Amino acid sequence: MKLLFLLLFTPYAILGESPDFCPEHPVYGKEPEEDCAQPSDPNELPKSPLERWFTKQIFDDLFPKSNIGVGPHPCLPYSYESFVIAARYFPEFGAAHPNKQFKADEHHKRDVAAFFAHALQETGENDASVYNNTDLTLEQAHECFYRGGFYNWFERGPNSSFLLPTAPGFSPADGKRCTEEGRYCKSDPILDFWYLCNSDTETHSDTDYHKGCYFGRGALQLSWNYNYGLFQQFLLTKGVKVDLIENPNLVMTKMDPPLAMMASLWFYMTPQPPKPSMHQIVTGDWKPSSKNRRAGYQGAIFGPTSLIINNECGGEDPDEPGGPGESRRIKAFKWFCKYFKVPVGSDRTLSCKGKHFKLDAEISTILFPGMLDGFDAVQHMYSWHPDWGNMWKSQSCDCAPAPYGGPLPYYDPKIYPHEFTKQNDRNRLRCVYSMYESPETFRLDDGNSPCLKHKPKIRLTKTGIRG
Repeated sequence: MKLLFLLLFTPYAILGESPDFCPEHPVYGKEPEEDCAQPSDPNELPKSPLERWFTKQIFDDLFPKSNIGVGPHPCLPYSYESFVIAARYFPEFGAAHPNKQFKADEHHKRDVAAFFAHALQETGENDASVYNNTDLTLEQAHECFYRGGFYNWFERGPNSSFLLPTAPGFSPADGKRCTEEGRYCKSDPILDFWYLCNSDTETHSDTDYHKGCYFGRGALQLSWNYNYGLFQQFLLTKGVKVDLIENPNLVMTKMDPPLAMMASLWFYMTPQPPKPSMHQIVTGDWKPSSKNRRAGYQGAIFGPTSLIINNECGGEDPDEPGGPGESRRIKAFKWFCKYFKVPVGSDRTLSCKGKHFKLDAEISTILFPGMLDGFDAVQHMYSWHPDWGNMWKSQSCDCAPAPYGGPLPYYDPKIYPHEFTKQNDRNRLRCVYSMYESPETFRLDDGNSPCLKHKPKIRLTKTGIRG
């Protein structure tokens, strides 16, 4: 098999140029052919409000190193064209201003800055060596470092140890097979009913590789079979039929619509009870507990978003660029806010971690507390499960919201926006379908659950979508 080797662009990528003072960046693979397939939208959705202010010039300026260094080419997963098509499926992104904490345009740009900040941490080039370059000032090093977003397609980057040595991640199609370590398949009776991992394997050089690989893909690294399944269900509600459980690498290769960008925006915009969405927190449309409100963790802030994406709460490092994790997310958010000329907000709530301030030798510190409660402190129901208290009745089985997690989210109307609460009835019917289709999953039978003898009067489907 022909291998692609590491190339160095000289001069910088014409698709979007790094500042002249930045060192050359590594480029893997090659630019697509002229007749390559560009992203398209089968639903032909109208332009989103984001497109009124966020231009191709801005995207190309910010991400000259995108797509493993090739640049923001429209036929590769990360491009302005893919970004705006994906945003049309989430019209609130970069357009919501639910309160007057900031001006409307400040809310919009902070929202986009937060998404880019997390993408920088998750899949940026993150070349810390620019800070050791004596030819660069600190500000120039920042310019070179934070323009490295949307670099990696796959978890662990090009030459990922998850992939075949002969398909190391220099092409979006290289992610079709992986080692056992990259499978990321969670299994239990209920998850297996909904999101049973593809178990197909192939042997290469006496090593078995899986086709059902749910390692991180896309700008925010969509990971695990249940997240692929939830995203697949979202796509189906938009009329996009794709089997991501069977073919998870379609997240990187499908361009109609462009799934790599869509998967990342879906994760950023979608609550996963008891967690609100990152978008809700950045725009201030979330419900913190009373303890968190008293500690200042309310409204449009950034800190709790790091808890959502990766359960991080380590604070910001004093040095540059600092280590990975929440520190890098905070620093990137500051940089993108500066780029967009919008306020960062309270410095203390950029992290979920509390801060200590020394007063003098006699009085050691004053503590400013971080988040005191987790998201689960705001009591509500999280997911749909069999209505165990009514299984004995002479009527069809039903489901009810439960205060624990599961594959079918329940969105409490007091906590989550209407765009999500309107999904509740569909998810309830999907839950009912699972009881009748596979009662053994829940250890049900006619003896312990007489309701199984009474079939629902409406036709149920696994997707909750009839027709």
